[in-house]
Amino acid sequence: MAKKTRAAAVCGAVLLAAVLLFSVLFVVAEADHHCSGEHCAICQQIQSCQQLLEQLAEAHPAAAGAALLCLLPRAVLPAREAPAPSSPVLLRVKLLN
Repeated sequence: MAKKTRAAAVCGAVLLAAVLLFSVLFVVAEADHHCSGEHCAICQQIQSCQQLLEQLAEAHPAAAGAALLCLLPRAVLPAREAPAPSSPVLLRVKLLN
């Protein structure tokens, strides 16, 4: 199950990177286009790409902070074994009543 989760996370990261890359490339490529007027389709697409990039830029610090809070204790504190639950079977208690 952990491998599926890891693979899904990698796929999500690759897709996010592709969206960022292609949005930036589109804005750069079409920055000097011949605008056809008030309802220009290219201008609308550029605006939506810029809005997406701004939203992702605002979400990035919050996501980085959450990841830091989740992963920092694992990185700093030494790994320790979970205490074994105590039960009569594990303690080898004979119940002869």
